[in-house]
Amino acid sequence: MASVLPLQFLLVLCVALQLLSGSLKERFLKYILEPPPCRSEPENCSKFCTVQEDCKAQGLSCCSAFCGTICSLNRPPEPSE
Repeated sequence: MASVLPLQFLLVLCVALQLLSGSLKERFLKYILEPPPCRSEPENCSKFCTVQEDCKAQGLSCCSAFCGTICSLNRPPEPSE
C-alpha cells in the first residue's frame, strides 16, 4: 500500500504538467520580454516593431497598443491645467 502513494503522486504531477499550455519559451517571451503597454494614445499605428532597437533610430520606443506592438513616443499624457 505504501508504494501506491508515490505512483499516485507521479500520475497527478504528469497530468498537471500536461495542463500547462504552451512551452516555457513562449511563456518567457510573452510575460518577460513583451514590450510594456503604451502610456499615451498611439500617434501612428503603422510603425510596427518587435524589439526596442526597431524604434531607437527614430527616437521612439516599442510598446503595446490596441493596434499591436508599435513604435511610439510612449510618454505619459501632459497634465491639462
